[in-house]
Amino acid sequence: MKKIEMDITGVLSRTIGEHGIEEKDLYDTSMRLDDFKKKVYKSPYPFMDFGLLKSHIGEIKKIADSVKRFKIKNLVILGIGGSSLGTETIFHALLHPFHNLDTKNREGKPRYFILDNIDPHKINKVLEIVEKDRDKTLLIVISKSGETPETMSQFMLFKEVLRSTKNYTERIVVITDSKKGMLREIVKKEGYPSLSVPEGIGGRFSVLTPVGLFPSSVMGIDIEEMLRGAEDMYGYIKKTPYRKNMAVILAAILYLMDIQGKKMHVMMPYCERLSAFSDWFRQLEAESLGKAGNGPTPIKSIGVTDQHSQLQLYIDGPKDKCITFLYHGGEKRGIPDSIPYITDLEYLAGKDMKDLFYAEFLGTRRSLIEARTPSLTITVHEINEYTLGAMFFLYEMVIALMGHIYNINAFDQPGVELGKIYTKAVMGKKGLEKQKKTIEKDLTTKKHLIGF
Repeated sequence: MKKIEMDITGVLSRTIGEHGIEEKDLYDTSMRLDDFKKKVYKSPYPFMDFGLLKSHIGEIKKIADSVKRFKIKNLVILGIGGSSLGTETIFHALLHPFHNLDTKNREGKPRYFILDNIDPHKINKVLEIVEKDRDKTLLIVISKSGETPETMSQFMLFKEVLRSTKNYTERIVVITDSKKGMLREIVKKEGYPSLSVPEGIGGRFSVLTPVGLFPSSVMGIDIEEMLRGAEDMYGYIKKTPYRKNMAVILAAILYLMDIQGKKMHVMMPYCERLSAFSDWFRQLEAESLGKAGNGPTPIKSIGVTDQHSQLQLYIDGPKDKCITFLYHGGEKRGIPDSIPYITDLEYLAGKDMKDLFYAEFLGTRRSLIEARTPSLTITVHEINEYTLGAMFFLYEMVIALMGHIYNINAFDQPGVELGKIYTKAVMGKKGLEKQKKTIEKDLTTKKHLIGF
């Protein structure tokens, strides 16, 4: 049985009419993308270099093993965007859903706290927890540039908490650029264990680098198996003809949906364990393709939850959406006949929650077809390190291919950088006085305020 399968029936015009894609258009676009794919495989992007990715495994395991002697109770990860979303996705998919709540669920692993925001309320509450076990806390600081203000401010806070404990420098691991940036300078000065983000791999493409692999290794996740899944997907995409190639076909569909006015790309996992994958995908698509007036808008939705909040819009609202279902059936749990006197519940009694979950998915998909809302389904038959690695690489390749057909650079983020500059200016960074004056002018301009 295949591990990952894609069903595109629901996006084709022969299924849903005018809101679908003509097969000729799909295969013509796929052929163009396949020509580009062949060129890419001759001169791969850095995120495709598995020799480079695997070269970090030894050092990752060495550092992960070295911190075991501290009997770590708390793993605190400081990072934002691509520095944290991949790890969040991995942990959500492969660890117990209530990992932090009970020692039995943790199986000897530490609690984890991923601080991908600087809201002071959350920061303060995590600090209260960490302060009780500061000598058994491992801090992972992740910033490709080494100068991300959110991450650096967090680092300054948590370092101050840890520095009163013995051997604290061995319990702070920094993941940053190999040569430049403030974090690299700090590592040289203060002697923290460190790992490098490989040259040419930006944050949103970094999940299969030490950024995602080191925290996973600390938690006992098989990172070599994850890379094996990704590398096998690399081989599949390279050798599979374009008409049967998931990466090429998916890139063509998402692109054609966009230019046909289906600019809202909804990812709707029917699987709690893959819900964080939608968050990872949102950044990957939005930050890679949202340039020069181009780019679809990625939206996260969860089945079955959002059948009761979003589905009305998807079915009866504007025809500007394409839905991608991620489906995994999950585990069995029988439904007992515990309310026998209600005859209208007979259809549930004696059935299984897994079957109900599948029925909910089928019902949603069918309702979208009847409403002429395009949808496709990716079924992940098993969720483990191997298939997760394969899914990461599949979507990285999809976005790289889409960047080509939009004729944009999928690997930069100029809009994000501008926001960072203004943030630093407001906080008083030298050399940004002009930008600070611009913000100050905004603050002193007469406002049109309406309040309660």
